Amino acid sequence: MSAEPRWRLTKPTPRPVPASGPRADPDRNPARVVSAIALASIAAGAINIAAAATVGRDSTQNLAFFGVVAAAQLVWGALALARAPRWWLALGAVGNLVVVAAWVVSRTVGLPFGEYAHITLPVGFSDGLATALEAAVVVGAAALLVRGRGPVRSPARSPRVAVAAAVVVGALALGGVLSQAGAFGSSPAGSSGNDTGGVTGPYAPGGGGGTSDGGTSGGGY
Repeated sequence: MSAEPRWRLTKPTPRPVPASGPRADPDRNPARVVSAIALASIAAGAINIAAAATVGRDSTQNLAFFGVVAAAQLVWGALALARAPRWWLALGAVGNLVVVAAWVVSRTVGLPFGEYAHITLPVGFSDGLATALEAAVVVGAAALLVRGRGPVRSPARSPRVAVAAAVVVGALALGGVLSQAGAFGSSPAGSSGNDTGGVTGPYAPGGGGGTSDGGTSGGGY
């Protein structure tokens, strides 16, 4: 009777994938995109609030436009940070695309209607920055829609990216708000000699985009 061998062949056990690996959370990269575009929407909304508070003082049209756009962007961004289903991403993409298109038309051929109809408005820092942020929302939301589904709880899935995006976008928003308020390179409110009531900057109501000693005259979207 032969002796039973004391060793056995054992199969190597597969090494577990770390919890932080790329396969552990397939929604991490989309969540980063949602964090970035949600914060970009909030930043654009803050700039548009500043526009409503400045050029909206003497123009009901500007007040209504920038007020509605700012409120929509703030609400969309805040809710997207908590949850971003496909229909919410589509709503953000379409809404911001309309605003971007209106800005492009107003800066190239002039809008066909409204207070600044057929007037080509100048491009300034604050309106250009707000439009760039809105365009980022459109591109990011469209990319996620093409991917197939929207992630949820984006800051919880990518806290580092969310914090970094908040710092960068917050700094841009602050610069845009201060620029719109006339804190950079413009005369103080009330000191201008034109009919804008001291409001200067790219959103200042006025003529066809020329400059004068009182600052840059321009107009809303």
